[in-house]
Amino acid sequence: SEEEIPESVTQRAKHQRLIDYNVDLLSHHLKRISSRQDALRRTGRRCSQGGLAPVIHEPSTEVDDHMPLDEVTEVIRLPQFDATAVKGYVDPESIELPKAVTSQLRRYVSVIGAMYRQNPFHNFEHASHVVMSVNKLLQRVVEPNIDIDFKKSKNIASDLHNYTFGITSDAVSQFAVVFAALIHDVDHWGVSNGQLIKEGAPMAEKYKNKSIAEQNSVDLAWDLLMDEEYEDLQKCIFTTDAEYKRFRQIVVNLVMATDIFDKELGELRKNRWAKAFSGEVVEGEDDLDDENRKATVVIEHIMQASDVAHAMQHWHVYQKWNRRLFDELYTAWRAERMGVDPSTFWYDGEMSFFDGYIIPLARKLKECGVFGVSSDECLNYAIDNRKEWEAKGQELVADIISDYEQRDREDAIRAKQAEEKLNGGGETGGNSVEPGGNRGKKKTRFSRRRSLITTGG
Repeated sequence: SEEEIPESVTQRAKHQRLIDYNVDLLSHHLKRISSRQDALRRTGRRCSQGGLAPVIHEPSTEVDDHMPLDEVTEVIRLPQFDATAVKGYVDPESIELPKAVTSQLRRYVSVIGAMYRQNPFHNFEHASHVVMSVNKLLQRVVEPNIDIDFKKSKNIASDLHNYTFGITSDAVSQFAVVFAALIHDVDHWGVSNGQLIKEGAPMAEKYKNKSIAEQNSVDLAWDLLMDEEYEDLQKCIFTTDAEYKRFRQIVVNLVMATDIFDKELGELRKNRWAKAFSGEVVEGEDDLDDENRKATVVIEHIMQASDVAHAMQHWHVYQKWNRRLFDELYTAWRAERMGVDPSTFWYDGEMSFFDGYIIPLARKLKECGVFGVSSDECLNYAIDNRKEWEAKGQELVADIISDYEQRDREDAIRAKQAEEKLNGGGETGGNSVEPGGNRGKKKTRFSRRRSLITTGG
């Protein structure tokens, strides 16, 4: 039975499944990149834009005073539509990636997985959940007007390019979005940026108390990728300097977009949204600038929505991750690494989070106009979960606290038994637990449940 399988074995198996999933998905996107490169080669061209070889810059952590936050830009420029590449189309599924690339990709994902700490919420499983959500939204980027009959269009690829602001045409950008999801919480400490500042953590000073966890994740993951050990993987992702810079820019922008508490970043995104979708013409800019701004908004919203995707999915998914986030914060509070007991604000805090962030974000997905029915699905789940939480949230929080209190009582009993045994106390009366008895089995099951909660498994 599952109870007889050592927990370390089940955890390793689960971790390996997550690695396999991420490798398979990233391989699919690498094949799309290779497909486009093959199409360009067939037409006698290296790249539709920026044909110079990539200039690999110094690892970000080795540059004095460099911060990823400084690289955040209002507009990411995607390649213009290239009809020649479309004519030379190669089916991505027909591509076989070189063994060196697949080997390096697997090694990279495995190392990234190991760099995630075993927090209840901010762990490798969360990153994989965000990857899955990001990929789902990318797949559902469709034309904004479902009444448009693309079958009658003579320029379907061009029309799709325009309607999706160029996102569907650029495999490098799509790979970058998925990659950013994978690495966005690498080395997360399980506490807020504010707490890291309060504790005087060295990386808080390094990043000047701004988007600390997010910048740290970018630097660690990027410096790993730029290691010469992954040279073949690098060459598969980007073959030109333009692709290299675009890949880096998207990764930085998207990971920084997950810091929803930085006021300056929030104001930048707010103003950019107004420029992109207000319908007003920005003085001094052309249609291409407007298209690229919209593309930047869309991919950042894909990342932000995916980072909190559990709130826009089925109720049981929301409950699972909501509990894990509470566990993480409650653990921090009990370790005196959080100023306030989360149980005192969790119910009202979730209500405010739905009203002030989740539902408005889901509405913006719809307003972007490129997600088809997926935007309705996200919004409907968000509204439904909000209603469920309003009705059941207080009871659920009470149950969580009750679980912790029961756990504390059982821990106290075990501690007392251990002390009495150490002191030669012998029998411990009614609290004695026979190794082969039913209470011993219950204890084993409880210990396993507790470990699963505290490790995020």
